[in-house]
Amino acid sequence: MFENEAELRKTAERIVADMISVNLAQKKVYTDNRTGKEYFNLITPNAFEKQIIVIVVLGYPEQAGVWSYTLLSQSRNAESSMEPYFKEFGQNDFGLIAVNPNCLSPDIEGDSFIYQLEQVVEDIAPEKKIGFIGFSMGGKVLVDFLEQRPELLDRTAGLVLIDPTLSNRLEAGNIRSLLDTRSLLIASKGETYSPGDIASALLQIPKISFPGIHGEMPNKALPQIIDFYRQFLLSSKS
Repeated sequence: MFENEAELRKTAERIVADMISVNLAQKKVYTDNRTGKEYFNLITPNAFEKQIIVIVVLGYPEQAGVWSYTLLSQSRNAESSMEPYFKEFGQNDFGLIAVNPNCLSPDIEGDSFIYQLEQVVEDIAPEKKIGFIGFSMGGKVLVDFLEQRPELLDRTAGLVLIDPTLSNRLEAGNIRSLLDTRSLLIASKGETYSPGDIASALLQIPKISFPGIHGEMPNKALPQIIDFYRQFLLSSKS
């Protein structure tokens, strides 16, 4: 944690408020049935009505709306903001839902991430296709989640992993076909131990690499991610 985490949270809240003010994003409020506490996910307008609904899981301890507290602490707000994602997904008529990693309790194991994923999936109509994007710890969470929910794989449009911090005790049996046919792995290039490079070896799938630090990867990879889901739509119509 940063000593000035409260200030980082305020900065993140301002970024979210600005996205909401121009109708790029909305808060969807949920209730944690285990505790009665309310929390929100950040979504594009009418996200649940779209043909493809993409769920984003960020790293810990960030909140929905920003990718990296590290970048915020360096006053690199534009690089950390998720605004480009909400703008591009909205313009391409894809739904986008950002799960809120730090809203329930400190969660280094990912339990509240999984709980939120279950809540979101329950809200998505059975005929809709679901995409997934996992950044950093969020990539690990998604691999674990989909491994536990193989019944979702037929509904899965694709899995994007951005510099995921995977465990060496990784299990990827149920999702093997998804990894081999409908996945996109993004790696940071130039770091001594790039999480994306390690993930490529662990998952045995190819990667595309961009120069830059871990926290920069999500916005750098946005054009490739949009194209990835466009290609799925084209193939599903042919």
